[in-house]
Amino acid sequence: MSKFKSKQDVRNYVWRRIASICRSNPYRRIPNFLNAEIACEKVKKLEEYVNSKCVFSAPDSVLLRLREIALKDKKLLLVAKPKIKGFWILDKYVNPTIKAMDKFGRDVRLDELDVKVDLFVQGCVAVDEKGNRIGKGSGFGDREYELLKDYGLLSKNCLYIVVAHDMQVFDDLSYLMSEHDVRADVILTPSRIIRTKTFL
Repeated sequence: MSKFKSKQDVRNYVWRRIASICRSNPYRRIPNFLNAEIACEKVKKLEEYVNSKCVFSAPDSVLLRLREIALKDKKLLLVAKPKIKGFWILDKYVNPTIKAMDKFGRDVRLDELDVKVDLFVQGCVAVDEKGNRIGKGSGFGDREYELLKDYGLLSKNCLYIVVAHDMQVFDDLSYLMSEHDVRADVILTPSRIIRTKTFL
């Protein structure tokens, strides 16, 4: 395949390909693909997850199962509200849909938290095996990471995890990345756990 000319070209390509296996319209969104649960469950195989105390998750539906796992394993769960209109923290199990988190999660300000995030989890539209992630174009995912970093809430060895379908994973998208883009450490797909080249 010839190189893409822009991140938007990658998005359009993925949205067209993945639409048939999504639970809802993926266009202009983070795709919520079938078997996302299988990808999310692979987090339990990561030593970093086993040893973690606090997990951050974006609010995307594709990450629902991972949020469930974290709460069932009695992890502290920090979640960004849609469009980063605040944050919830949960320390007891609820079905972590947006509606339930809004009802049962505790609203928190980042400057009042005294915890460190051990795992930072995002969905994506595309990601490559080097960890270069492309979101839906809103910039919210990057901003969530920057906010936690700015407030000193990322642990020293915080692991950046991306959940994706195998068809969302590419060999190399680094030529489309900007200097400020943060690379993921691990990619979870229904068939693989990919340790990116950030570990090499």
